[in-house]
Amino acid sequence: MESDRPPGREPVPPPGDAWTALSYLLSGFLLFGGIGWGLDRLSGTGAFTLIGLLVGGAASLYLIYIRYVKS
Repeated sequence: MESDRPPGREPVPPPGDAWTALSYLLSGFLLFGGIGWGLDRLSGTGAFTLIGLLVGGAASLYLIYIRYVKS
């Protein structure tokens, strides 16, 4: 069965996909960064916030990859 789009053109993603990807990215940084900040406050160190931000960013990018690139 043929599609209605011209040959050689990629399908355009729905406009909400960009907002969803941005919300995944921000929520990962905020959630894991917040957990790291809380651990820093409890332990009196300063390394957990950075670790939380890095882990949150990596987890967010992985989720975006699984949702939009791999599917």
